Amino acid sequence: MRLSELAGSPEARSLWRVSKIYWLCLAIIGTWVLLRFAGVDGPARVQAGWFLGVWVLATVNLGLRSLASLQRGRDPRYGSRIGWIFTLADLLLVAAGLRLTGGLHSPLWIVLFVVVVAETILAPSVEARLIYGGAGLALILGTWSPSLAPVPYLFDIGTRLFFLVVVSLITQRLRQNAADKEAELANLRAELAAAGERSRLSRDIHDGVGNALAAAVLRLEVAARVTAKQPETVASVLTEEAQALREAMTAVRDWTFFTRPWSTDDRVSEVLLRETARLTQRTDLPVTVEGAPVLDDLPEAARVAALRITQEALTNAAKYAQATRAEVVVRREGRFVCLSIADKGCGFEAASLGGGIGMSSMRERAESLGGTLRVETAPGCGTTIIAHLPAA
Repeated sequence: MRLSELAGSPEARSLWRVSKIYWLCLAIIGTWVLLRFAGVDGPARVQAGWFLGVWVLATVNLGLRSLASLQRGRDPRYGSRIGWIFTLADLLLVAAGLRLTGGLHSPLWIVLFVVVVAETILAPSVEARLIYGGAGLALILGTWSPSLAPVPYLFDIGTRLFFLVVVSLITQRLRQNAADKEAELANLRAELAAAGERSRLSRDIHDGVGNALAAAVLRLEVAARVTAKQPETVASVLTEEAQALREAMTAVRDWTFFTRPWSTDDRVSEVLLRETARLTQRTDLPVTVEGAPVLDDLPEAARVAALRITQEALTNAAKYAQATRAEVVVRREGRFVCLSIADKGCGFEAASLGGGIGMSSMRERAESLGGTLRVETAPGCGTTIIAHLPAA
């Protein structure tokens, strides 16, 4: 995954931001050691040769962590086991760094705050306690010396561990509060999106189906009046109005299907396959679907959003893109489900993505749930709509 692709993978983007903080810390540590070795701020307490080796190992570990961060949002195999390997390596390297830069008197023990806060902010309580224990062990391994008096040493270590855990717990609480607020905002956005969708449907029904039905009624009334005088024109009028009514009926059927609640016995994957097949039959646009069962594990709001986004994208492909075929792909990407709808159509200028109602509706649906939506298109190259929806 390239850095330019991070915008479409929230999981990878979040992990990459943490890795950037680690890189900054590693650069500051290297600069500090160089300055101390040069005699800045008193005699050096740094075993430069050994510390250089530890610093190189830390750089390699962080490089691998960064690569895993870029991959984890796309491939679920980069999961918790690999994360634990990096966490263990971090703690061991911090312990070695403390041992080589003054032990109990080394200011680098503060790095444990960075590691513990970063690794526990989203971790379950059991994992967090394991990390606390690992940080305490790393602190002891990096600072213990037989020449130290046991009681003052234990008092010093206990105090440091206490404040380390307290800072971590405060950070977790602040993060939880922020998540609760974000959930409330997401609910409000979902309600606003639903209200906007109802307004849009009302407008579409009034302007589209309503006008078509009104015109059909008027023309049928005219046909009834001229039946006796011009019977030869009645057949053509009835044929035209039958076609107009059929189109209105199809539009109403589409709207009612994608907005109505479905039976709990129906899997959303089956619903998606059934309706894309119906769309293919109605529009002659071949549509293939891959990975539909992934949608069955989504929360209901995300399932509805996935159906509506798919419907809007395929309808646009059939009506405006002159597409020869379309493809719907669903796959799991970490904490998100990626929904991709690609068509082999005429495409358009990405800069012309203004305030179109359909495109805005799709984006609002994804963002109201905490997801993202982006459009990849160019004239003559087709259009791909990629939505990331939270899996839980």
